[in-house]
Amino acid sequence: MRTPSAFRTNLWLLAVLAGAMLTVMPGTLRADELRDGRAALQAGRLDDAMRFFEQSAAQGSAEGRAGVGLVWLKRHQLVNAREAFELAEKMDNQLAMAHYGQAEVLRQLEKCEEAVPKFQRAVELDRRYPEAQLGLSACYTQIGRYAEAVAAANRGLNWGTKWRPQFLIALGNIALARDSLRDAGIWYTTAAQDSPDDPATHRALGDFYVKRGTFDLAYPEYQSAVARDSGNVELHFALGQALFYGQRYDSALEEFQWVVARDPEFPAAQLALGDLLYRSGKAAARRYAESRAPLEKYVQLRPDDPKGWSVLGRAYYYIGLADKDSTLKDKALEALDKAESLGDKTKEMYTIRARLHIDRREFEQAGADYDRAGNDLPPEDLYRQARMLSIQKNFVRAESLYSVIVDRDSTSRLALMVLNEIGKMRFGQAADSAKVDKAAAAPLYLQTIDIFQRRISLDPGNDEAYYYVGLCHRELGQYPEAIAAMRQSANLADGKVDRHFWLGLLYVQADSVDQAQQEFQRVVELDTGSSNNKAIALRQLGYYRLLRKEYGGAIEFLEQSASINPKDAGTLLWLAQGYQNSGNRGRSAENYRRVLTLDPGNADARNGLKILEGGAR
Repeated sequence: MRTPSAFRTNLWLLAVLAGAMLTVMPGTLRADELRDGRAALQAGRLDDAMRFFEQSAAQGSAEGRAGVGLVWLKRHQLVNAREAFELAEKMDNQLAMAHYGQAEVLRQLEKCEEAVPKFQRAVELDRRYPEAQLGLSACYTQIGRYAEAVAAANRGLNWGTKWRPQFLIALGNIALARDSLRDAGIWYTTAAQDSPDDPATHRALGDFYVKRGTFDLAYPEYQSAVARDSGNVELHFALGQALFYGQRYDSALEEFQWVVARDPEFPAAQLALGDLLYRSGKAAARRYAESRAPLEKYVQLRPDDPKGWSVLGRAYYYIGLADKDSTLKDKALEALDKAESLGDKTKEMYTIRARLHIDRREFEQAGADYDRAGNDLPPEDLYRQARMLSIQKNFVRAESLYSVIVDRDSTSRLALMVLNEIGKMRFGQAADSAKVDKAAAAPLYLQTIDIFQRRISLDPGNDEAYYYVGLCHRELGQYPEAIAAMRQSANLADGKVDRHFWLGLLYVQADSVDQAQQEFQRVVELDTGSSNNKAIALRQLGYYRLLRKEYGGAIEFLEQSASINPKDAGTLLWLAQGYQNSGNRGRSAENYRRVLTLDPGNADARNGLKILEGGAR
């Protein structure tokens, strides 16, 4: 039997052991979680890695918090990664991984000047830290400190077969940055020979061939890398970029789509996919709409990148244009303004923003953007700018821009449209001049005819050119030529009311009654509204029936004309005469009085009313 003292001794030992277990277990658990987190990260199981590292960090482990940052780095979530690494440094400022992680975030943001001190601190704290040593060498290379880059890369050459190829690649990168292509090729080839099954060495050779522009040599290297690590999104992305540079766009699209499907948080892949789809929009407009989602995702991931906002704004513009969606055009303007505020100064950005300002009739802003875009604008934008200047009455400058378009290619569809615009501009100048001096306007009308005749020689089927030629000949009193041109315009555009209207008036001036009636009848058929031209056509039709003593028909047409234009004294006079000749003295007198209200000195109305009133007595 145990004695009480022995029993108490056993209780004491159990208490000590329990306390020891409580003291040891958290550290042991943190070690297990860190080990499991590293294994999951190495295997690409990022969700598992995050869970293990978070559990370790929750128990106060700075290394666990830094591990969380590594997972965010893998997911390309640089903001979250930086926050995790900064917190890890606060927890333990002697932790090399915390300094490395912050430096790597800065390197990926292309801020190597800021990254170098962080990398240096990491390698001071851990003299054998391959990732930090490679990052330091890469940043030295980027900022042109080549001797230091070489020294940093050389330190890792003897760190074992796992890391030696990486440092050989780093030396190749330095040689390439210094335009030493031969040396770069030697380093990359040596890396591949040392480690032929390492996907990194094949990628390095692929990158080398891409930078040399020898894409056909790059593809097999990237494909070899992908074959050795088929789940690596960065390798697929690199292959996609090479295919894009080599103008194999369909294959590049497949690679980018594969990457974003597996890693939606990969910013560069989202931008590459959106940009490629946007570029494809010129050939297939539906691509603009398809580019929207990846571009919107990209600006969420990298809100400070001007290129993302710029491409997204341009995509919004074309989608809004196709869908006639003014809301999207507003979003386009906001995105392009954002891009400019972040530093984008690309020609295309300014050009598209100028178009948006023109649509909003913000001509001053549009002109400023076209100025920023430079002189070599696409013809369609020269056309937009010229039309804007025409609205602003700056005809000289507008015509000079129109002339540039025609000079570039007088046979293009746009050049043909421009000839019409120049002709109409000259016709307007002639009409304005004619108000002051008809003789001075004649040369301008002749110039207008020459411009439109040039248009006709390039495109005989253009009704508008014939229309203005006809109007010019009319103003010059050349009625046969005017009728011939206007008849051709009406034949080419039978559904346009004004063509038939002016042809009818020309026939009136030529005393061609039957032809005039035909044209005015066509005006009435086509014009379903209540235009002044329709009122004139009805008046002429009524007048011709009045001459033929078809009083019922005359009254019908003249009443319709008067209902459209009740202040046309000529129509009312003929209406009064029609009623008088048909025996309706009351309606006749009523309309004679309407004429005299509008024109008290009208002798025909006064005499007609006098006859009616005299007869009544």
